[in-house]
Amino acid sequence: MDPTTLFSYERHVDSRSLRGRTLLVTLGAFSDAGSAQDLVDDHLLNTLSSRVVGRLDMDQVYDYAGRRPEVTLALDHFDDYEAPEILLHEVTDSDGEVFFLLTGPEPSFQWERVATALRIVVEQLGIERTLVLQGFPAPVPHTRELPVTRFAGDPDSINVRRTMPGTFRLRAPFTALLTLRLADSGHDVVGLVAHVPQYLHELSYPDAAIALLRAVDQEHGPRIPFDALEAQAQPVRESVAAQVEAAEQLQEMVAGLEQRYDRMITSGAGTEVPTADDIAAEVEEYLAGFGEADPEQEEGEGPDSPASAG
Repeated sequence: MDPTTLFSYERHVDSRSLRGRTLLVTLGAFSDAGSAQDLVDDHLLNTLSSRVVGRLDMDQVYDYAGRRPEVTLALDHFDDYEAPEILLHEVTDSDGEVFFLLTGPEPSFQWERVATALRIVVEQLGIERTLVLQGFPAPVPHTRELPVTRFAGDPDSINVRRTMPGTFRLRAPFTALLTLRLADSGHDVVGLVAHVPQYLHELSYPDAAIALLRAVDQEHGPRIPFDALEAQAQPVRESVAAQVEAAEQLQEMVAGLEQRYDRMITSGAGTEVPTADDIAAEVEEYLAGFGEADPEQEEGEGPDSPASAG
């Protein structure tokens, strides 16, 4: 099937005039800990100048029954149907630099065809670097700077060398395939994964989005101010600190995570440093949860469906 029929530019857009150095990808994956991707999308699209320039044909790539969109039943009629969309936005940063942002849910079908369609778009726009952003629940404390690990099609293209502490086998998100296929075609692609405290991963956690935007700058992406995110983050920090202060069990848990975190980043006088195998085993324990079969999903229900929510 022709991949060029999956993606279309908006009618009012002359695709020949579109040019940008960087593409940011915040497509859904198996996890968006701390709502990091949603927070990045909201920040970029509400604080910078932007417009939608293209979209994927969702009827070809989305499982509506598995991940049912929401609609409002207002007494005797339906309203406010929330159609799923994978959109390409043209964004202009505060310095006037144009970059692109790809947002939306993870495609359900035709991954290879979608990856080919997006590769063609990358080539049409003259994209030099694609950055994939994601949040991940991890055994880290909220009292330390959130780690942001990297992966890449070509590891030599990573600017700040912060990788996962081992080798893992897990169920692939679409962004993993996209990374592989872009790299196979010679394109520069780097993934950025913010490690969010696992006890906070279901919250909307602005510090995760801030960590990702800092990493975008470090990896030669656009420099994006995040003052608005800082304003959102402060009340969350204060609330978390107050809850930890009020519960001795939480204090003990956080103290243990702090000790592990500190041992990972410094040798520490007279302190036993965990080996790479020790660290990898702990991370793999968290990854294992994403590989376990969900009986409801086996029947075709997705993680966002009413059945799984119940």
